[in-house]
Amino acid sequence: MSRSVMIMATFLGLLALAGGGNAGAPKVQVYEDVEKGLELGAHLGVAYDFNSPVENLNPGLLIGLELGYDLTWIFRIKAGFENHIYSGRSPSDQGDFVDMDFEQRLVWGGASLALIATERFYFYLQAGVGYRFSSPKEFDGIDISGPNDLAVLAGGGIEYYTTLRHFSFGIEANATVLPLRGEVAVAVFPVVRYTFGLGEVKVIKPPEDRDNDGIADEIDKCPDTWGVEARKGCPEPDTDNDGVIDREDHCPQESGPASNKGCPKELDQDKDGLPDKIDGCPTEPGPADNKGCPEDDTDEDGIPDRIDLCPTKRGVSKYNGCPKKSDIKITVKRKAIELREKIYFETNKAAILAKSHGILNQVAAILKQYHEIKMLEVQGHTDSIGIAEHNMRLSQQRAQTVVDYLVRKGISVERVEARGYGEERPLSSNKTSRGRSMNRRVEMIIKERE
Repeated sequence: MSRSVMIMATFLGLLALAGGGNAGAPKVQVYEDVEKGLELGAHLGVAYDFNSPVENLNPGLLIGLELGYDLTWIFRIKAGFENHIYSGRSPSDQGDFVDMDFEQRLVWGGASLALIATERFYFYLQAGVGYRFSSPKEFDGIDISGPNDLAVLAGGGIEYYTTLRHFSFGIEANATVLPLRGEVAVAVFPVVRYTFGLGEVKVIKPPEDRDNDGIADEIDKCPDTWGVEARKGCPEPDTDNDGVIDREDHCPQESGPASNKGCPKELDQDKDGLPDKIDGCPTEPGPADNKGCPEDDTDEDGIPDRIDLCPTKRGVSKYNGCPKKSDIKITVKRKAIELREKIYFETNKAAILAKSHGILNQVAAILKQYHEIKMLEVQGHTDSIGIAEHNMRLSQQRAQTVVDYLVRKGISVERVEARGYGEERPLSSNKTSRGRSMNRRVEMIIKERE
């Protein structure tokens, strides 16, 4: 099959699909009066012949006229005349090139079918047959036209109706195929049309649609109930009748509001925003951070004990619940929680002395405020007195004791870890009593933040 015949078959196939009854009728949506009748059109554009016998052919000028008549609001019969003016160069028998100018004229008849017709726009496909003849027919031994110049035309365009009653403007593109010669010419051009009214006015009303769902009653399986096209005009199922369709309902068997994705709202007796099933105190309102239970505030300073750095001293929010700045024993830095006091243990043991409970309570309170601290490494360090293996083991035990204390104060075990370094990281010389005291310490390093 030649390339020209394949191109023509493609165009005709598209036109057949557009016009086939079961393939989907054109969507005519004309609500304003548009005149129907005899129309006269003028063309001016560009044409190009792909398989012309003339080599080095330049794009040509297209001038044309057409006459049409509207049989229906979407079907128009047409006839036209086109004149294609070309210039080009072809090699002669003497081995040089010959400049040639020639014209190809096309007379054709056919029809157009609208795919979309509105009060302003008209989108259509068209097809037709005709005859093409050239002048001159032969140039320097080159056959430009002949007896087999039967032409088949296919294309389409879009037309715009102006506020002037009879005028319209459009853009059209056509392919003209000479199947017996194997030539294909393509043209693109603007069109100006004038319609002579014949007394009939187009008033095409939209199809009946009682439920206003955009699906015509004639094809709507539920014409009185709003529905969707995927279900042929019927509504989507809503098993629990809660107004949330099953496709979007997370609980399709239980009625619930759309704000809760169709699921029933869970019981919250104390109205604190936590459902009773996860509320530690379902009849007493409390924050989620405290599992729904009311906050304790021992010193009644308005700062819950959970985050109060001085829970037994009435303080102010400026100092995190402490009366004065000097009562704050820790400082949160970017990479660490700095301790302003040492954490004391029993000699050569991992038990924490009571006098260090206060600073550890402040660490726990700070961690409850700084949720962005995802991992805190509690480091244990010793001096160099004794056996290194023993010091390493002791530092790990002391670090673990601190971690256990923080966990008992409500800090998640996933946020704190213990690491003993023994005597590996001294801050000062172990040759002096003061240096050894500095080296016996606990440090808290922030390993991960949001």
